[in-house]
Amino acid sequence: MLEAALQTAVEAVVIIDERGIIRTVNPATTTVFGFQTDELVGHNVSTLMPEPFRSRHDGYIRHYLDTGERKIIGTGRHVMARHKSGAIFPVHLAVSAFEHEGARYFTGIIHDLSKRNDAAVLREQTLLQSIFNQLPEAVLVSDHAGTIALCNPAVGRVFGYSPEELIGQTTTLLYKDDAEALRVRALKGGLSDQEFHPPSTVTFRRASGEVFPAETVISLLRGERGESVGFLFLVRDISRQVAQDEALRKSQRLEAIGQLTGGIAHDFNNLLTIITGNHELLEMELEDSEQLDLLSRANNAALMGARLTNRLLTFARRRLLEPAVLDLNEQILGMAEMLGRTLGESIVFGTVLAPGLWSVRADPGEIENAVLNLAINARDAMLGGGRLTIETSNVILDDADVVAEPGLAPGEFVQLSVSDTGTGMSRAVLAQAFEPFFTTKEPGKGTGLGLSVIYGFVRQSGGYVTVSSELGKGTTVKLNLPRATVPPKERTSPAPAESARIGNSERILVVEDNADVRAVTVGRLRKLGYTVTAAENGIEATEILGADARFDLVFSDVVMTGMSGFELADWMRENTPAIPILLTSGFAEGVSQAGEPASSGLRILRKPYSSTELAGALRRALDGR
Repeated sequence: MLEAALQTAVEAVVIIDERGIIRTVNPATTTVFGFQTDELVGHNVSTLMPEPFRSRHDGYIRHYLDTGERKIIGTGRHVMARHKSGAIFPVHLAVSAFEHEGARYFTGIIHDLSKRNDAAVLREQTLLQSIFNQLPEAVLVSDHAGTIALCNPAVGRVFGYSPEELIGQTTTLLYKDDAEALRVRALKGGLSDQEFHPPSTVTFRRASGEVFPAETVISLLRGERGESVGFLFLVRDISRQVAQDEALRKSQRLEAIGQLTGGIAHDFNNLLTIITGNHELLEMELEDSEQLDLLSRANNAALMGARLTNRLLTFARRRLLEPAVLDLNEQILGMAEMLGRTLGESIVFGTVLAPGLWSVRADPGEIENAVLNLAINARDAMLGGGRLTIETSNVILDDADVVAEPGLAPGEFVQLSVSDTGTGMSRAVLAQAFEPFFTTKEPGKGTGLGLSVIYGFVRQSGGYVTVSSELGKGTTVKLNLPRATVPPKERTSPAPAESARIGNSERILVVEDNADVRAVTVGRLRKLGYTVTAAENGIEATEILGADARFDLVFSDVVMTGMSGFELADWMRENTPAIPILLTSGFAEGVSQAGEPASSGLRILRKPYSSTELAGALRRALDGR
């Protein structure tokens, strides 16, 4: 009789075991779903379900068997079903459980709702299901006790758990700690008088253990009679945005410090040019050995100030660099002997240099200074001995890799890393590591400019620096420089130093807006044997050249009010193309606007300079070399 009732039932009837395997179906089932009986019996009942329910169904059964908690058993609800053709259609499903000969079974009675004249309702249900599945933000539905009843596929990307792993768990699994769970509980408690809580930042924990911030909206869910039945959570991972914001704040802070130090260093460079220039002019007049010794000491101090100023300008990314296409492996091998002596016998020094390393375009002197600085820092952090390792590698960085570096584009980079096994740095120290004059060394043991200068040089070269450190374990500093598109040139022996060559009364127009710098420059040039005319600015220089173009050379500062040295050079290309121009600056401001000196045909003498350097630069410019 029961078998006859099953076979003649109008509604589809499906009986499954506790593994979800279909044991029997009635003829109405084949009519509703389009499958033949032998295509269903022995197969998982999830065959009749669309995603995401299809992949979650076994988890629902396990949850019921493990906890006894009923979500659909004993009740009926509207769900979506899947036809053999792949079509999705609405059904009413009622599920009951029974035992037979010690085994548990479930009976599902399915009423096809698609035959109703309810096409609009069907389309709406299908649309809502599609939206739920495709939302990029994680969506979770929980009851008042916090038990998760439903979640969308995005929870896998955000939390690292599959929906099946989360359904039946409590939301406390997802919070950073108990304190955060209590805070969210308080937020939910405030929803009695409002439907949703404004977006707030909640700290969650992924399946991997990683803690991350997320913008979270919590809404109250109500039943058919308006009663509160649970909560809906919309969770948007903002860890990338937080990292970008923090990186931007850090970059802006360093940029502000850089503007201040760069401006001071530029002005100080002008003062040093005046001091060293007058020292040299005075030296030519003195004969007394004691007086010459005093003057030498003063000049040495000024030169030390010039080196400090150059380091400040490097941090501020305003120093004139002298880039060349380099093989960093060759640079490191060339420094190996010096590094070994610097580190001492108690420190083991090793290199791991990648074969086929790409070229970079950078200032070789700055590369050497950076490596030496990092090696000295490492040595000071390993007083009891340790290991220093220098590595090179080719790396391809994507958007995620450069998220913490505002203004830096992803691409191909060459990475130079210096690692030690020293004392390491705390998070507080690491946060200030790139700031100029910040140091953890004793007074007199360090300037605090080492890492800041490296940071400025690498950023000015189009790359970036990262530092990772852990107390008691050591520090790794990575310099990432953009790949150069041309191979490095073969090394040539440096040219011998030039002596100060005397001029032959060639006419030179000096353009400088600082009166003291102008005066000492005119004095130096006259001592070198040149005939000199001075202009206070670029505008006056154009007037002089317009009236008398019989000059052999124009020697001009770059940074001037009114008309810059580059703008003067542009004017001369149009109006006095036969007269060469030599520029001078200790400041890289504006160089990027005119292109690099080598590519634009402009020569630049870096301030402060000696008379020998000045004479050599003038002669090369006059001779067209």
